[in-house]
Amino acid sequence: MKKKKKNNKRIIIFSLTALFFLLLISYLAFIFTVGKNSFSSIINNQPQKFAKNFNCWKKLTPFLRNFNQLLADFVGQNENRTYLVLLQNNYELRPSGGFMGSYAKLKFEKAGLVEFLVEDIYVPDGQLTTHVEPPWPIQTAFQQGFWKLRDSNWEPDFPTAVETINWFFEKGGEEKTDGIMALNFLVIKDIVKIFEPIILTDYNQPIKADDFYQITQKHTERDFFPGSRQKKDFLTALNNQLMFKIKNANFIQLLQLIKALKNNLAEKQILFNFGNPGLQQYVTDQNWDGGLKRKFQDSDKYIADYLYIVDTNLGSNKANLYIQRQVDQELNFENNVLKNKITIDYFNQSFQERPNYEDFWGGLYENFLRVLVPLEAENIEIKINGQLLQNRIEIKEYKDKKIKSIGFFVEVPPLSEIQIEIKYEKKANINRIAPVGYLLEIQKQPGIVSYPHIIKISSQNLETTKIVKTDSVLKFKLKRVNLR
Repeated sequence: MKKKKKNNKRIIIFSLTALFFLLLISYLAFIFTVGKNSFSSIINNQPQKFAKNFNCWKKLTPFLRNFNQLLADFVGQNENRTYLVLLQNNYELRPSGGFMGSYAKLKFEKAGLVEFLVEDIYVPDGQLTTHVEPPWPIQTAFQQGFWKLRDSNWEPDFPTAVETINWFFEKGGEEKTDGIMALNFLVIKDIVKIFEPIILTDYNQPIKADDFYQITQKHTERDFFPGSRQKKDFLTALNNQLMFKIKNANFIQLLQLIKALKNNLAEKQILFNFGNPGLQQYVTDQNWDGGLKRKFQDSDKYIADYLYIVDTNLGSNKANLYIQRQVDQELNFENNVLKNKITIDYFNQSFQERPNYEDFWGGLYENFLRVLVPLEAENIEIKINGQLLQNRIEIKEYKDKKIKSIGFFVEVPPLSEIQIEIKYEKKANINRIAPVGYLLEIQKQPGIVSYPHIIKISSQNLETTKIVKTDSVLKFKLKRVNLR
């Protein structure tokens, strides 16, 4: 009798558990359907359908209240919105991710996408009549005597760069917008991988993720000149096909798309900057704004450090396709001072300094390197392959962010390795005697996938390796530090 009751109890528990999961799956499936319908109504410019689906979505997702409110504003449910999307080639690395070869304009009216236009960056660039003096590294590299829109994503702090980018767009005849987004090539590649092969009828060529870059370069750069339509036509055709694929995606594909977007946002391959304070605060809180951020200062618990390495390829090539890097950081603590030695190894796997046209994305890596460290850093010393660098060093202070930038040129020839060594000291501003901790904030540059960062604390006999894919905070407990 007891055995029978126990079996009945198990059956009831199993049945209730199965019912719970069935209801949960049904709920998630319903949310998925409503969300997809809301997205489709935006893309297809169907405001009435959006309002109906979005109201249902909000009832199903009360836990996303802030996001839902901002989404309605983003797509212009109550007020028309216009955005520019910078299409950046991260194989020609720039501070915000890559060279801005093209851009897209998005217009929303009453939560409907009424315009999606792809344009060559050289169109507004050609309308600029005002002379703008370039930053000295741009002048050194290009010897042109002017600064243009295509090189305006110069600042490592994306919100600051956007101010310059907006100025160039407006001077180039582009209308004032409600926000700017930066999108790296890596994002499009991930989307292509989900829906491959992508067939572009006019080009009679299937596109897959593995050959996407080569095909795109072939159709956008070969025989290119400012004012030609080939880049615009190809990117427009690609965009139209990808939009069609997304609108008709199945459940699995949409899950893959959400995952790809989530990863690219975390890796800063997508950046946002909005005029709306609410939207901007949201993306800042999510770390999607590309801003310089030093969150920690010395305290009784730890000595705080900060590092952000920013490459800028000024070689007018796509050498970053072949660049490998590794960072080694060696730390010592002596007499209340943190002594830091940062070594950056670059290896250029490109075979030719000036490749022929079919392989023009390789070559000499002409890099204006900026290493951002704590503002308190002093006694800075820079060596390139063991030789002390004494001139053409740019020191810039971001006092409000407690950050100092050290900038200089580094050239890495094909099939060569170059080693950069940066030493600096930082007084430990703490009020307690050891033991304390060491905390390192690492910011990762957009456009880079990942790189190994090896940390050695000599006085502690500690060593660890971090594969940097996202912004990271590393903490170490120190057994004993000679601070005083």
